[in-house]
Amino acid sequence: MQQGLFAIVGSAGIGEVSEAYCTQGSSPIAVVMPENEAEVSALLDYAQGMGVPCVVAGSGTHLEFLTPPAGEWWLLSTRRLSRLIDYAPQDLVLTVGAGMTLSTVQEVLRPHNQYLPWNPPLPEQATIGGIVASNRAGSWRYRYGTPRDRLLALRAVRGDGVAFKSGAKVVKSVAGYDMHRLLCGSWGTLAVITEITLKVQPQPQAFGAVGWHVAWERLEPTLAHLMRMTLEPDAISVLVMHTPRDPRLTPLASDELGQPYLLLEFSGHTETVAWQIQHLREQGYPAAPVEAPTLEALRDWWAPRHHALMLQILMRPSEVADTMRAWAHLPGVTLYAHAGSGVLYVAVAPSGLSEAVVHQCRALNHKYRVLRGAEWLRAQTDGALPTLQLSDGELRLMRGIKQALDPKGVLPTLV
Repeated sequence: MQQGLFAIVGSAGIGEVSEAYCTQGSSPIAVVMPENEAEVSALLDYAQGMGVPCVVAGSGTHLEFLTPPAGEWWLLSTRRLSRLIDYAPQDLVLTVGAGMTLSTVQEVLRPHNQYLPWNPPLPEQATIGGIVASNRAGSWRYRYGTPRDRLLALRAVRGDGVAFKSGAKVVKSVAGYDMHRLLCGSWGTLAVITEITLKVQPQPQAFGAVGWHVAWERLEPTLAHLMRMTLEPDAISVLVMHTPRDPRLTPLASDELGQPYLLLEFSGHTETVAWQIQHLREQGYPAAPVEAPTLEALRDWWAPRHHALMLQILMRPSEVADTMRAWAHLPGVTLYAHAGSGVLYVAVAPSGLSEAVVHQCRALNHKYRVLRGAEWLRAQTDGALPTLQLSDGELRLMRGIKQALDPKGVLPTLV
């Protein structure tokens, strides 16, 4: 099997079986890095014939969310699919290979005073294909939406090796079904994304961020008030963090009572950013500046690989305060909510893995994902993750789509 895979990509396409490409205690038999879509098609066609499944990844920053196959499997890395394919600055439209990293894309856009308004962890490693496949945008989702909202078109290869395209390089299009948006958030379980077309954004004149600690009883009314104010923040976040390893995060850490920290980020014209921050202070909020290095450290600290267990919980914004308070008393637990979007991340240190954490997972009545630590959580819950039951109709739809795009089950499944 290995020799057949290596023959398709050549010596330049043979990757190292590194720790980043191992997931849930399982390692691939080979890592291959195709250079173009034709090689992706050949690899999947060959794997289908051999009956050996694969897992798809860029740099592997969120790989643990995927369940590795029970037997032998190989990993298809998109890192060599990193070509700049087309860029029309006057139209704010960019097309790149799926393996290009976010930081590289920002460097391409910067000379034209444009950027992608995404701030997921580890932008130097996170690939555009991985960001789109997982539909993660970071805290700026509150103002700018998710990658699905900026996705105009893509090219991809089905599990049986057949290449296809979806969408068009214009904002308004009637080019058939929105298959590209179906793949956005599918985590590489339906097809391998090879090429992506995105709508980019003019670069703001200024960025700014402020924050302050707030008592638990004031958190929910404060969040509600902030969302009603005449402000346009990029993000409204809430943190409960204790003794962070990175000293740059110390200003955001709470005291022994676990007091939440409110963080607001702004961008736009210099005068507009300054006015919004001043308006917060006039409303009585002790909005202290938060420096760019602290924001970068916070962004990267939330990469799943940095934690023993990490959950992403989805809810209504009005439920964020109460849900955070239910978790905040547990030792070894750090919380980070994109409060305006209703997304809560729960990170647990090795010292915090306990029956109390398992009990909180069992008590969840929201949709959630296990981004890291699924193996440990399964071991504590008789081999199955605590999950919300899907309806028969939802299950039939999901299985039907999977069967249509990956009939032989070559591509991975979700946790």
